[in-house]
Amino acid sequence: MSLPAIIAHRGYSTIHRENSPAAWVGAIEAKADYIEVDVRVTGDGKVVCCHDKDLKRLADREDAIAEVTSKELAAIEAYGFPAAPALALLFETVPESQPILFDVKDERPEALDILLAALREVASRDLVLGLHAPGSVGHVRTARWTGSILGLVKSLDEEAFFEAGGDILRIWEWDTAPGRIAGYVDNGRPVWITAGEGATGRRVGDFAADDLLRMARQGASGFLVNDPVAARQVLAEALEHRP
Repeated sequence: MSLPAIIAHRGYSTIHRENSPAAWVGAIEAKADYIEVDVRVTGDGKVVCCHDKDLKRLADREDAIAEVTSKELAAIEAYGFPAAPALALLFETVPESQPILFDVKDERPEALDILLAALREVASRDLVLGLHAPGSVGHVRTARWTGSILGLVKSLDEEAFFEAGGDILRIWEWDTAPGRIAGYVDNGRPVWITAGEGATGRRVGDFAADDLLRMARQGASGFLVNDPVAARQVLAEALEHRP
């Protein structure tokens, strides 16, 4: 078993507010292989970093990201940071050498085009797009996106995802029935796992050491986790003590 990639889910979100500069810096210091960042498009066509469609959970406000301007959002803070930081702030904070995974929350064609235009300005960076629909994969490939694409797709769309030009399949931990991971890996299709959620009884991104090791042994090559330090320690120790 080689050491799988550690993807810091919404940054180092165990100890910092998700999708914040502090979470990004924490993930870098934790030596995460990728920082996962959620992105949406504002009412005036700017890309910001936020998981939810509105600010209710983070800032107790009803503002919908897709309906307000970037200037209005910039004035709203949550836990000492912009509630929905601008994409530009992400790139100012994160060194060019640090790979980033984007969970693209707004997959309207016009929103995808806005995001792709912004990413062309930083073409030298190692960026992965996480997309939820095979049609979105086809759209960005047609728009000449040549970077990697992670499939955040429903199980019934998995083959269509690869046919459309996807590269890596994301599977939820609760959906890893025996043989499921290996079935893809054995056919040359990499699998990343989002820990927690569903039947695990844990928050999304939280993991149990035994389950992490089980999925790694089955061939998973990446894990989206809230605590990249603890996850790396678990996997590294298992590799070190492997007979």
